[in-house]
Amino acid sequence: MSLRILVVAAPLWLGIGNPVRQAKPAPDVLRRPGETTVFSFVTGRGKTVSLCEGPKSAYLVYRFGTASKTELQYPAVLDASSWSKFTYFRYFRGGGVANAGREEYRLSFRNGNVEYQLYDLTHAEAGKDGNEEYPREIGIDVSAAKGTITGKESTSRGGLGLSEEQRERVTIDEGSF
Repeated sequence: MSLRILVVAAPLWLGIGNPVRQAKPAPDVLRRPGETTVFSFVTGRGKTVSLCEGPKSAYLVYRFGTASKTELQYPAVLDASSWSKFTYFRYFRGGGVANAGREEYRLSFRNGNVEYQLYDLTHAEAGKDGNEEYPREIGIDVSAAKGTITGKESTSRGGLGLSEEQRERVTIDEGSF
């Protein structure tokens, strides 16, 4: 009985074994030079969600994908009008556990007939030791039966608590504040 070993070599141009293409997901991989990350995280499936502000607040842009491929950028044109294409919602109820305290931030946009709603939520709950805890949930809800994409909180950068200057540029959901 003989044992045969087959060795297969793949050229680097195929991307097999190329460390650049197999880089671990990171929350800032979709940010372009000169941009600032407003909110970003890695999803449970290893994709990155990124909301970035252009240089000198020139635009606001959402991107979804990986370091090697941006699967969605919204809006396509990056100019001052981009800010008004996003709708912002925030809600705050203090009082801790006794009042079911919570902070809720949402930023939504519509691309074709699909609505996307980024969320950043924190709520008060009683911990096992009796102390108040404030767990955070991040992700994006996608309409058209695509569901919810949850983010890994440990990978998050920034948040959706926009500054006053940023809030002045986006469309405000009348049900918030």
